[in-house]
Amino acid sequence: MPENVPIVSVPASPTASGPVSAIASAPVSDPAPASAAGVEPVVRSGRERAGGGPRSGLPAYVLGSPFALRAPAGVTQCPPPPPDLGEPSAARFVYGLTPPSATATPLIAHEAADAVLDVHGVEDELIEPALELVHELAVHACRFTGAGEMVHLVLRRADGVLQVVVHDTHAPHFAPRLAGQCAERRKVSLAVVRELSERHQGEWGFAAAQPPAAGVCTWATLVRVPPAPPATPVPPVSDAASGAAPGRAA
Repeated sequence: MPENVPIVSVPASPTASGPVSAIASAPVSDPAPASAAGVEPVVRSGRERAGGGPRSGLPAYVLGSPFALRAPAGVTQCPPPPPDLGEPSAARFVYGLTPPSATATPLIAHEAADAVLDVHGVEDELIEPALELVHELAVHACRFTGAGEMVHLVLRRADGVLQVVVHDTHAPHFAPRLAGQCAERRKVSLAVVRELSERHQGEWGFAAAQPPAAGVCTWATLVRVPPAPPATPVPPVSDAASGAAPGRAA
């Protein structure tokens, strides 16, 4: 991964989630051009644990890439080893989906993720934000992938972190001015993703995809559900206030 594009922050304000047709809507309109040539997009590292790397223990872009999970074996085993025969676990899983860039893709990704979370018994409090994150990232990937091309989505959970990753085919620009403008478009497109991830103590960002993948890899994580505010206790009604005689029912 190029050292100058590890994780790009998204300072844009959160916006409401839109329908599937929002793939081609206003959030990806051209931003104002940079004031001077050579201005690069704002780049900084994502939130990390004190004294260590990202929560997953490995860089998010490595975990996110469908091509960087395992080095190819030197010798092909035949017959191949058996599949995982264990029971589905809510704590650890990984699934991938490669649909076309189309208006139906966010809905298909949402339904597929819903089935995964249900089969693995993920806690109810995390299902709604996870499905919204899948939908928003699928919309984002389709915005940056032309018709007839494929996007790739990965849904995984490990070490208490639920991660959603998408790959689009819009390659990074070499010209600084174009790179800055394109980064701004991506930041606006990811406003809801940013709000979801930060609300759940996660991290998010985008970077150039690692070979042999092309385009850009975008990821976001959910760590936990925010605790509900404590309920306000209701004071008991005194006998004097109720009008009843002390020690007797009204």
